Amino acid sequence: MPDARISGSERSLILGAYSRLPIQMLEPFVRSLRATGFQGRFDVFVAEYDRDQLRSLAGLADRVIPVDDDYSHAPSRFSAALGFARRQRGLRRFYPPLFKAVCRTASERDSLDRWRNLEFQLEGLQSLRYLHYYRHLTDEAVDAEVVMITDLRDVVFQRSPFADPVSGLELYLEDGSERVGQDGSFNTRWLRELYGQEFVDVRRGQPVSCSGVVVGTRSAMLTYLSEMIAGVIWRRLPMGSHDQGVHNALIQTGRLPTARLIANETGRVLTLGRMQAFRTNEDGVLLNADGSIPAVLHQWDRHASLAARLHSSPLPRAV
Repeated sequence: MPDARISGSERSLILGAYSRLPIQMLEPFVRSLRATGFQGRFDVFVAEYDRDQLRSLAGLADRVIPVDDDYSHAPSRFSAALGFARRQRGLRRFYPPLFKAVCRTASERDSLDRWRNLEFQLEGLQSLRYLHYYRHLTDEAVDAEVVMITDLRDVVFQRSPFADPVSGLELYLEDGSERVGQDGSFNTRWLRELYGQEFVDVRRGQPVSCSGVVVGTRSAMLTYLSEMIAGVIWRRLPMGSHDQGVHNALIQTGRLPTARLIANETGRVLTLGRMQAFRTNEDGVLLNADGSIPAVLHQWDRHASLAARLHSSPLPRAV
């Protein structure tokens, strides 16, 4: 049976990952979320912060979960050589195949651990976060009914993200101008580098979904996370932000058949990055095309006017 529609409550859970960024860049997310009266929990996985920084982070989330001990920080001959190739423009194209070769030369049992440690050292938590989220939902946050996994640096709220009921899995499309196959598109490059030019050519012109915010019931989210984990780790490539390529490939190949694709400017998430203009009401609240109020503003920092407003005073809160 499909998941029942569930409204936000104390069993609502927001999950994020944060590493290698100034702590103050998390404050707009937290400040705007608190202003909505959100009643659930916000748990964040963090890495590479010292004790004082962890204390500061503890004041911004319901639970801060350091994951440094899950990975080896000791540099190896592999990480040093791969890091050099990654930093040099002339060698950058050799970095992914070298990374893959290093991981594949390990035994089957050690290959995954080698990939995880190299991914952490060289690319950070971006693509590793899905496994942490999955474990958290299965081991600790078992009471969560609805879940939002989200970027943190470039997300703010106008109302509670669960003010509208959730059913199943919601995936949010980027602005309609972003399509598979566009020259210069990051999304096209991520798909091409992971799956090849033929994959892109066959799906040219298809809309693109942003992996930065995903909302669903707990069971639907666990299914999504398991598919993302499998898609990320199978190739043993350096992933980083290529996780969005995996996200879109799952959609394009039918691996998420029950997910609802929600067009930009129609749902709870408004993805602003590629938008040339946006609507506001008389109070300055940003609106969808039909006049409804999106709860979540993603990629607000791509627009100087919005960024200036947010840093000078909080965004207007929807009533």
